[in-house]
Amino acid sequence: MQPRYDGQYGRRRVLRGGLGLIGAAGLGLSAQAGSARAADGRPDEPRLPPVPGMLGDRVANEFWYEFDEATYFQQTPQLKEAYAALAEHVGGNPLTGVRDLWVRTAAAPGYPESFAASLRPVREALRVVSRTQVDVFHRFYAGSPEGILATMSYFAQGVLFDPRRAPVQSEVHTMNGDPPLAYHTWHAYQYASVLLGVDRRFWAAMIPVNSFAWALQLIAKPDTRKVNPPQPRTTVRRVAASWLPLDVRQVDARLLTYHHAVRRSS
Repeated sequence: MQPRYDGQYGRRRVLRGGLGLIGAAGLGLSAQAGSARAADGRPDEPRLPPVPGMLGDRVANEFWYEFDEATYFQQTPQLKEAYAALAEHVGGNPLTGVRDLWVRTAAAPGYPESFAASLRPVREALRVVSRTQVDVFHRFYAGSPEGILATMSYFAQGVLFDPRRAPVQSEVHTMNGDPPLAYHTWHAYQYASVLLGVDRRFWAAMIPVNSFAWALQLIAKPDTRKVNPPQPRTTVRRVAASWLPLDVRQVDARLLTYHHAVRRSS
């Protein structure tokens, strides 16, 4: 059995309360269970082998490990082609390039239609990226929006310690950077997918969850090399209440306000 960290189950109850804010069916996942559902999220999940030194929720650790495998370490030829097409289209890095396009188009009249129009020529590439990610969510959290909300919270707080890729990659499953702007990159992809009808229902529900994780990590400031203490339940509840009730455009406006403020101060 892997060690448990203090506050794990208390935080899960807080997150369950937050589910009413996004709707139990909002993430649009199939009711068919994947190979590693996380409805109870025990660290000693019997369907997954133990990993020496691992700390935190066993299924969430496995989800992020496999998410990295699918989206980065073991990309399919189709995904590589999709990113190449996006890179060519935005004129550089396919990740920060899409984020910069999002911020740039938002600063001019015609947004968000202009943002959608700018990426419509690479809609098929976006579909490949989206499907790669959604498939991993389906495999681990099919029928469990609660599980997705929990795993995003664990990720943001830095309470998932997985030594399998050390020292090449940091042991903690969390977003790199301070501030962790990759959440904004992910938002730009998610919003583009919503606007272009690519897995729209899933990403429309994920956008507030992603922003909740962004805001929570800004507070937690997790270390990427060692397991971090969980945030107080009151903090998680407060951040959830601030972000989860928002709709897609409200989240988008808030995140863009952050970028505008950073630009004015630089």
